[in-house]
Amino acid sequence: MDISNFVNLETDHTGGFLGTGVSLVDYNNDGFDDLSFSHHQGDLIFYLGNGQLEFTLDPLNIDNNGAEAKGIYWVDYDNDGDLDLFVTNRLAANKVWRNDNDSFTDVSSICGIDQSAFTRSYGMSFGDYNKDGNIDFYVCNYHTWLDALENELYMNNGDGTFSNTTSSAGVGNGFQQTFQSTWIDINNDGWLDLHLINDRVDMLNAFYINNGDGTFTDQSGILGVNIGIYAMCTSFNDFDRDGDMDLYVTNGIDGNVLFENKINEIGMFIDVTSNYNAAVNMICWGAEWIDYDNDAWSDLYVCSGFSNYTDYPEIFDNFPPLDNLLFTNNGQVPFTPDDEEISDMPQHSFACAQADFNNDGFPDLVSHKVGEYATMLSSTPNNNNWVKIKLEGHDSNKNGIGCKIQVNRLLENGSVQEIKDVVFVGDNYLSQNSYWQHFGLAQSTHIDKIIVTWSNGVEEEYGPYSSNQNILLTETSGANNEEGGNDDDCEEFVYGCTYIKSCNFNSAATFDDGTCDFGCLCGDGTIWDVQQVKCIADTSCNTDVNQNGATEVGDLLLILSSYGSTCPD
Repeated sequence: MDISNFVNLETDHTGGFLGTGVSLVDYNNDGFDDLSFSHHQGDLIFYLGNGQLEFTLDPLNIDNNGAEAKGIYWVDYDNDGDLDLFVTNRLAANKVWRNDNDSFTDVSSICGIDQSAFTRSYGMSFGDYNKDGNIDFYVCNYHTWLDALENELYMNNGDGTFSNTTSSAGVGNGFQQTFQSTWIDINNDGWLDLHLINDRVDMLNAFYINNGDGTFTDQSGILGVNIGIYAMCTSFNDFDRDGDMDLYVTNGIDGNVLFENKINEIGMFIDVTSNYNAAVNMICWGAEWIDYDNDAWSDLYVCSGFSNYTDYPEIFDNFPPLDNLLFTNNGQVPFTPDDEEISDMPQHSFACAQADFNNDGFPDLVSHKVGEYATMLSSTPNNNNWVKIKLEGHDSNKNGIGCKIQVNRLLENGSVQEIKDVVFVGDNYLSQNSYWQHFGLAQSTHIDKIIVTWSNGVEEEYGPYSSNQNILLTETSGANNEEGGNDDDCEEFVYGCTYIKSCNFNSAATFDDGTCDFGCLCGDGTIWDVQQVKCIADTSCNTDVNQNGATEVGDLLLILSSYGSTCPD
């Protein structure tokens, strides 16, 4: 459901080259996800959320000096419990602001990152590649031979500074044009590997496998993903629920590419694009895996756009807006294009991200489209169940970035289905999802256990749990408690209806549990329908003609008075 006009998120995406970024992270740690938007003239835009789809412009007074901002990411790089801000810039130096109790300090010039004035940086990806408990990051640069600059790898020294280890690690990627990268332990050896894409047919994509000694080896050819396309975005997800992470890469009109992970079977990925009808064959950018209906299968939202400078609104004269695409996944081949959910919303989009802004357990999506306002799509609740999980590292990094989460949901026949995901930051084009990891559970009401593989390689089990709740899991390895937890390990939330205009608003509730009732707002003879989210005619008692709650003589008299009359067609 398009609620853009209701939330009214002004972003002024009216200029710049190839889009600007968006983050949907709760940057002030109040329990409600917020919004952060990059801007082509450096005016970074921040909105505070309140869990009720209401957003307040937040003047953080963070000055990007008029630079054309690209990626925007909230990461606790110093593990002090509050989120610091990273921004990549085009034709300006990249920036880092350290957050100390909501006071921001620009540490860009003293933290060790390159401060060249004319970099063309786009995506950043974050992960602890050396397993020391500190978050490292990789910068993707889109340069030419005239102003050649390789991509950059920065190792976190643990003292508030970073060291450039690009050369020693062997991940510079040459003088190629890179939009984005992703940290992921693709071979399950306990070390984060680095996948990156290049935007030219003669610049093959790379997959750097972590050797565990601070160096990497490109094995993209062996893995079958060294394709040469106009690659814009890379996005990993276990869409087929076979336990390993598959890969989707967006492209131009020659078509996007969907890879199924068959490393355990044959040692490589295989191209299944045509099987799933996922090529699109338009200029595509961000691609977001999102289980919007909570049926336990990840659906796919794809942004369409153009590859020219954004000169709004004149750009629409040559490039008319197009509908973005939503592919519904129900576990069958192929995916099903879902025109009804996102129809009649033509736009040009680059970056998109997801979070559950109204805390109803169903993920919402923001598209940072070209124009004056962003698009927000809110999932329509149904009777499927869900769980949201957030990690807090102890020996591992504070945000649990790079950690693996496995949710074992109990099926009706008593068996267990494993649903796996990874805490990514920077895994999509210029975007960052909420740190609350969302898992649709379909009709499962209970979770047998949750298994977390922390970034230091330690695996811990938690549970069992009931569905439809937010769970904060704290790493216990290295802490006093050596065992995994259960429901008692959850952060204390108060569940109830948080929508103030509902009939059962609970002022003490901190997270919405989907129980909001609007029946008191419906007129006589109507009831609130949860599925359709509106008042409908009450047909539960057809004999109660006068609608006084009982079948009696008055109803009979009304029927007799109409005896012999003709009913309208």
